[in-house]
This record gives sequence, C-alpha cells and structure tokens, in this order.
Amino acid sequence: MRKKDFRLDTVLNYRKEMEKVCRLEFVEAEQELECASVRLKCEEEEVDRLNLEFMGRQQQGITGLDLHIYSYFFRKKSADLRTQRTNIRVLHNEVTEKRETLIDAAKGKKILESLEKKSSIALQRAIADKEKALMEEIALRGNGQKK
Repeated sequence: MRKKDFRLDTVLNYRKEMEKVCRLEFVEAEQELECASVRLKCEEEEVDRLNLEFMGRQQQGITGLDLHIYSYFFRKKSADLRTQRTNIRVLHNEVTEKRETLIDAAKGKKILESLEKKSSIALQRAIADKEKALMEEIALRGNGQKK
C-alpha cells in the first residue's frame, strides 16, 4: 500500500519534525542544567576547601590584610553561589517547560499516527471488500456460463 493514501501525511511529517526539534531542545536544556549543577558543586567544594584553609590560618595567626582578602573573597564567592543557584532554578524551570512541550508534541504526533493507522486499516478493508465482491462476481459469471 502506498503511504500517500493518508491525506494528513504532510501534517504528520511536520509533527514528527516538531517532536525531533523539541527533543533536541529538551536534551540541550538538560545538559545545560547538568553543567550548571556541576559548576555549582565545584564552586561549593572550592569554598569549603578555602574555608578549611582559612580556619587553619586563623589558628596559626593571620594578618589583618590576609583577613581582609579572605573576607572579600568569601563575600564574592557567596554572591557567585547565590547567582549560580538562581541560574539553576531558572534552568530547572526551562527543562520542565521543554519536557512539557516535548510531551505535547509527542501526543500530537501519536494522535496522527493512530489516525494514519486507522485510515490504513480502513483502506485495506475497503480493498479487501472490493476484491471479495469482484471474486464473487467472477465466480457467478463463471457459473452462469457453464449452464
């Protein structure tokens, strides 16, 4: 059977392409979120390491200039971590949006695929019924000519 028998074939192809695009965007957003999460974890580990270093230096004795430098660094890192956490929340929301868009695109494609399948089955039945009627007519004509 030819695929061109389905009248909404171009719409189905469009929906398939849209699903591919949505899937790619979703995967890209997930990867971006994963990278941001890894960066945040690395920065938090760096802050923890430097905090331990700072505590050790305090026990040994620290100059006022070093204390000022550490203080400035910790304020800067604290602001960077807040920004990174905000960025992760935004990326998480974006991933959720992309997931829902992908689900909607997949549903639209699935509906058209099931419609195509139903159309194909109906066409096969129609062809089978026509063949059956033709065979019956041939059989009746053959019986009529023998008499």
